[in-house]
Amino acid sequence: MKINTLFKGATWFMLVAVVAACKPGLQDEVVISSGQDQILDHWKAKDITVSGDSIVLGNESATLVSRFHVQNFDLSMTLKTTPGAEGSLSFHTSESGATSGEGYRVMINNSDYRTGSPQKTGSLSMIRNFFVHMVDDGEWFTLNVSVRANHIAVSVGDKIVSEYREPDHPLRTEGNEGMVLSEGLLVLNKSNDEGSIFVSDIRIEGLTDEIPRDTMNFESTDAVAEALTLLNQRGFPVIDFHGHLKGGLTMDQAAEHGRNHGFNYGIAENCGLNFPVTDDATLNAYYDRISGEPVFKAMQCEGREWVNMFSEEPVSLFDYIFSDAMTFTDHKGRRLRLWIPEEVFIDSEEQFMEMLVERAVNIISKEPIDIHVNPTFLPDVLNDKYDILWTPERMDRVIQALVDHDVALEINARYRLPGIAFIQRAKDAGVKFTFGTNNAAANDLGRLEYCLEVLEEVDLTPEDIFLPKPAGDKKVMEMGIPDEMTG
Repeated sequence: MKINTLFKGATWFMLVAVVAACKPGLQDEVVISSGQDQILDHWKAKDITVSGDSIVLGNESATLVSRFHVQNFDLSMTLKTTPGAEGSLSFHTSESGATSGEGYRVMINNSDYRTGSPQKTGSLSMIRNFFVHMVDDGEWFTLNVSVRANHIAVSVGDKIVSEYREPDHPLRTEGNEGMVLSEGLLVLNKSNDEGSIFVSDIRIEGLTDEIPRDTMNFESTDAVAEALTLLNQRGFPVIDFHGHLKGGLTMDQAAEHGRNHGFNYGIAENCGLNFPVTDDATLNAYYDRISGEPVFKAMQCEGREWVNMFSEEPVSLFDYIFSDAMTFTDHKGRRLRLWIPEEVFIDSEEQFMEMLVERAVNIISKEPIDIHVNPTFLPDVLNDKYDILWTPERMDRVIQALVDHDVALEINARYRLPGIAFIQRAKDAGVKFTFGTNNAAANDLGRLEYCLEVLEEVDLTPEDIFLPKPAGDKKVMEMGIPDEMTG
């Protein structure tokens, strides 16, 4: 009888253990882990250390693995990185986490631009890559991940930085087949031996499995969407570096448009004569307004007068600055704006082209810009002669200036510029490229269609794409601002 009682107890224990092990996920429960003791109650640790009340992941094998499975959930982690540290949070995965090929991975990397991985904290890696530096090393921040049916949202602080709605039949490249929603563990791991990731608090709420799927209210299955999906899976930095908040477009709308379609934004204000930003005070105010947004912060330097309107310090705050050769003063002292027919004066087509090339070379050579935008733009009256007027010799003069002065060349989706011949010559010369729309309103954002066409035809690689210089190393700090206008 005693033996039977023990046997029944053991059977019951094993049954409970099996049921617990097979539990489909944390549902309608909240698990709060504040401090190292509670974290270790709910997470299995490997190769971690402790600092005060924080868990520290310091080497490449350091890992935290949840002691529960999840399907739908809201997660919040309070983290801090030290210089060089990189890692990721994987979900719907197995204990091997980032190396398992299962589920999704959110990057943790607060390094500055051109340092370490180009993907920054909050990037839903290989599906909605995010390249904007939002948090500094040494700064505590909150990483939030939400999974509800087919909808994934990743926030850094209170800003959504990555978002994805998994379709019924997601397109995946070879090796990424397991990158789909299911259920599984949460795994926080360090991916290099530099720096450390500190963890102080983790809060996770398991949600019901009965959440309805989000429907798609934007293009998600056409050829452009497919191209953007595949580029993300290549880790390609798909970025519209030349966006504007015009025509009623808000920052939130622009960022959401990019997230929905799989690219990041750089947002610029027009800065110069007769534009919204005209001096250091208004430039600083503009930067302050956008400094916490999940976009690249850009300054568009308008006209040649801008060099007399702004000083080096506020200009150096921006991730990058750019300008074009669409506004200049001609040989007779007339100020031209090439997109306005009434302000275009052409005495001779050949003389005009020589002047245009000279002005472009001067801007690229003498102004501390990072990107030459709207390149090779011609006024309407000359557009039908584009291929004739932009001779190989003229192309090469501009391209050589780009190479000599480390200025990137924009591939402009709005104007479909430059032509393929120019882009191919620039690539062969080693020029870096950016994609840009230069939208005029909220209804012409597009999806970088011309840029995608060029990318395929010219075979651009991630190494061909410009990324901003780090803080403290901006071009304007090296070159300064010219004392005189360049044209």
